[in-house]
Amino acid sequence: MASLAAMTAVASGTEEDSLRAEADERVAAILKLSPDPAYGAYLAGDCATCHRASGGSDGIPPIAGLPADYTVNALIEYKLGIRENEVMVVRVARLGDAEIAALAAHFADQKP
Repeated sequence: MASLAAMTAVASGTEEDSLRAEADERVAAILKLSPDPAYGAYLAGDCATCHRASGGSDGIPPIAGLPADYTVNALIEYKLGIRENEVMVVRVARLGDAEIAALAAHFADQKP
């Protein structure tokens, strides 16, 4: 069922507004979940390949210590195509909401 924000965006006729409304709705739903940081640590192996804890990874930003809401929002934006990065789009395409929540919780608990 579409939210009021999503329906309003569709009524306004812009795809960007519709995607933003969908992203906001999904982020809010994911942030209500009870994430499992240990599961996030298990999933984080793929992330650590590029996003190294040291941060010195050829312009790839470090993600350790980022607030969970920021990480959830970023992953949903990649998933919906709002943010563009081929590697990230492929990596997040297979993640479900519980996995996104777990990853966000794990990285929020890490020291930068």
